[in-house]
Amino acid sequence: MDDECLELQRSEMEALTAVYTLDSSDVFTYSTNTSGIISGLIDVEVDANVCRQLIEASDTGNVNWQHVECLPPIRIEFTLPATYPISAPPQTLLSCSWLPDAALDIVQHGLLDIWAAEQGMCVLGSFIDYIQHDIRPSSEIQIRLGGDGLTAESHITRIYAYGSAKQHMYFESQTHICPICMEEQSGRHCIQLSCTHVFCLECLRGYLDVLIREGNILRMICPHADCQAPDTATAISDSELAKLVSNEQMTRIRRLRNQRRAETDSTNYAMCARTGCDLVVKNDTQVDRLCVCECGFTFCRMCRCTWHGVNRCAIKDVRELVEKYRQACMDEAEDGSSKERKYLEQRHGKAFMRQYRRYIEEALSLEYIEANSVQCPKCKQGINKIFGCNHMTCSRCNTHFCYLCGSLLDSSHPMAHFNNSKSRCYAKLMENVEQVVEPENYDAVEADQAEANLLIRLALE
Repeated sequence: MDDECLELQRSEMEALTAVYTLDSSDVFTYSTNTSGIISGLIDVEVDANVCRQLIEASDTGNVNWQHVECLPPIRIEFTLPATYPISAPPQTLLSCSWLPDAALDIVQHGLLDIWAAEQGMCVLGSFIDYIQHDIRPSSEIQIRLGGDGLTAESHITRIYAYGSAKQHMYFESQTHICPICMEEQSGRHCIQLSCTHVFCLECLRGYLDVLIREGNILRMICPHADCQAPDTATAISDSELAKLVSNEQMTRIRRLRNQRRAETDSTNYAMCARTGCDLVVKNDTQVDRLCVCECGFTFCRMCRCTWHGVNRCAIKDVRELVEKYRQACMDEAEDGSSKERKYLEQRHGKAFMRQYRRYIEEALSLEYIEANSVQCPKCKQGINKIFGCNHMTCSRCNTHFCYLCGSLLDSSHPMAHFNNSKSRCYAKLMENVEQVVEPENYDAVEADQAEANLLIRLALE
């Protein structure tokens, strides 16, 4: 091997090593065999402008390229002959996941043209520059999706993944100011949310820890001031949460979400009634009230008991149930909210609930009558005294009786019962009669005068 060629080759390898060391995301490797022949590989990305031109010129169907900012690299596998670069060109083999073989052949010819123009000089750097900046779309040079055993969908997924990984590596190589602690942190200790706001991991984990302990999953949004307004709030995604919280915390988040879904949409969802199971169950669309959980437990959505078929849910306390229904009807009359009433009617049946309501109301009326009235000793009609003396006259049979003891009274001399010293109601005609409390500004003289004037007017009429 010519010493001059060897020295030029070594200088070129050192230069490329220095360039690629600056960006650890790029790949450049080489080795020297026992004969002193150098071989290696270089991964070269096309720049953003070339990437955009290729995307716009290629026919890739309905693929969404909106968020693609870079394409996977074109790989150059090279071997340097003993007489390179004085008289022999480098031997190169190109490979790329998104360019067809015909396009790679065109690029290969472009590299040979560069060697022909720069023969006698090290050209690997020129090859890299050509691929980065000078590839132009044509009828042959277009993005190819699929091939090599991949579908178009899986291929574009790989392109997305590569771009994300590239952006992440760049993000980690930078420093960022956390808006919570206001300290500058390395990108390796930070996270960028989907809204593009950046926080240090320690601060964001502390923020989420408080929300999880309080059960406030609705506030699991970006804590940046620009994301706090309802119209700009950005929820922290599950993939982002997985990087920030423990497995136990993630389990609690899912349980709280399930509970909220069951509470806000109880018509379609219910929490599993089995103890220890935190799964949310979608109601069976074919059988009313039937819920079948993934854990194998089958239960009624209404009463949360083991499935009882078409039979109505068991009632533990009829009075309590009817009181709830009566209160629900009253609430509906006041504020128009019929949710609770409809729930009870759906659970126990509309006709059943209304029948029991009438039954309980009648029973309560009888209880009130028994507790607050005295039966007529003749016709047994219940009579409630609101005011006046204890001499009562039944409105149904016109019987006179004592309200205190229920004794029959002589209609011609009803007061004899209260005037008889041997009667137990002696002198109790006005017993338990509420005293009228006169107002503080009551004037007896004015009242007497007003009464006298009224009597005079009545007499003159």
